[in-house]
Amino acid sequence: MEYRQLTSSGIKVSVISFGGMRIPDISEKEAYNVVNKALDLGINYFETAYYYGDSEIKLGKSLGRKRKDIYLSTKNGYNKPMTGDEVKKSVEEQLKRLQTDFFDFYQMWGTDSMDMFHKITAPGNKYGAIKQLMKEGVIKHVGLTTHASPEDAEKMIETGLFECVTIYYNAYRQSFTKVAALAKKLGIGVIAMGPLNGGFLGSESKELSFLKRGKAKTNAQGALRFIVGNQNIATAIVGFKTVQEVEEGVFAAGLYSDITNTNDMAEITEGFKVLAKTIPEAVCSSCNYCMPCKEKIGIPGIFTLVNNAKVYGTIEFSKNRYKNLKIKADMCSKCGACMKKCPQKIDIIKDLAEAHIMLK
Repeated sequence: MEYRQLTSSGIKVSVISFGGMRIPDISEKEAYNVVNKALDLGINYFETAYYYGDSEIKLGKSLGRKRKDIYLSTKNGYNKPMTGDEVKKSVEEQLKRLQTDFFDFYQMWGTDSMDMFHKITAPGNKYGAIKQLMKEGVIKHVGLTTHASPEDAEKMIETGLFECVTIYYNAYRQSFTKVAALAKKLGIGVIAMGPLNGGFLGSESKELSFLKRGKAKTNAQGALRFIVGNQNIATAIVGFKTVQEVEEGVFAAGLYSDITNTNDMAEITEGFKVLAKTIPEAVCSSCNYCMPCKEKIGIPGIFTLVNNAKVYGTIEFSKNRYKNLKIKADMCSKCGACMKKCPQKIDIIKDLAEAHIMLK
């Protein structure tokens, strides 16, 4: 396992880290097995959030006494201000859920615009409350999580208020490449979220087979290999659900030396430029921030069917899956609530209408 510096204080984390966003999809026993396999294989940074279902609860139970051996990060208040009292109450509950008495990192979650940045850093708001909890020893480090434009993200980290920044970065989505380089220069640790672009890059399709280079034998390994090949990235958060996925992720963590001194990163980048002609510019990454839909439409799932059909030509498979859905895209009431929450600014209303026409 490769370990890289995440803070100027010298904290080093595994280059592949454990994302708790998928844990709600598995049982408590399965979560225990997956978490402990990650621990056994050297993963030492675990990330979760209050609104990741029962992720915090399962993670707390699974870590047990091994909590002391890892760096634990969580967050709350996605893309919204919180008063000092709200932050304190939330942190107290999260400590209980995660069965710990402190957090190594607390992230300013979803600071997706300069307007929101100014709100959460205003006196009496989220950032000030976290700094107070840091003085009390309840929180050790504060970080920033953002889907803002690269330009705004640079402005945020240049303030010097944060010790690390979590950005959306993978082999397909590289718009934050310069942000990562700037953060590294400023001594701010960089955490990559969405390393497989919501699972898209892990699909074993011939169209993505150019990811398989060197020792990478699967598309997923190739995608992770690309990320660990960027020395500006301290760690990539992977949402593990099975022991096999953990093993594959840890294997990929060791491929940083395999990609060094090759031209693979440039060639992979060029490969996606070619594919861009067939892949929609704004691809849904299944982050689920658009959910819940008041009409109970499974927006991410429908977009996955569309994207798979467009990229891989699996139109009949996608149509059959869509046919079995009880609530289809044409049930959209056009309220627009989902679009306000979408970090990638996808025109969800328009795309749902097009999806229904394509898949019905």
